[in-house]
Amino acid sequence: MRSKSYYEKRAREIIDSIKYLTLSTASNNGSPWNSPVWYVRDEKYNFYFGSPKNTTHSKNIRDNGKGFVVIYDSRAPEGSGEGVYMTAKVKELTTDKEVKRAIEVMFKSDPKISASQFLGKGPLRLYLVKPQKIWMNDAEKKDGLYLDYRVPVKLE
Repeated sequence: MRSKSYYEKRAREIIDSIKYLTLSTASNNGSPWNSPVWYVRDEKYNFYFGSPKNTTHSKNIRDNGKGFVVIYDSRAPEGSGEGVYMTAKVKELTTDKEVKRAIEVMFKSDPKISASQFLGKGPLRLYLVKPQKIWMNDAEKKDGLYLDYRVPVKLE
């Protein structure tokens, strides 16, 4: 097994080099939904993304705020890929202060972008993904079989 510091370093590398995360949500009746979204992270490894307010994942987020995230390094050769997995709370940003913070992180406070574009009757919304548990998977061969296990990761 590799050292814990390997997984933490590798998780940061994957997060900082991959531009899309896969967000899984579920409706209140348990219907699953999976969406790739472009994201930006802040210094505390909170993730921000924008999406139309009428999408299935947007509705699921408003309904229950639960999410599962995978950021997978799909550039790796077959059989050697690695990914970062996390359970998360996902929130639609609804206040001027929250949206301005997201704009600061996502768009470097571009003066052409304002909070009003993501509030009220506007068609787009900004979202915050707050990781709860984070891990990477690894495996070991035992009695001729590969056994997967989770390695907890701290990003901050």
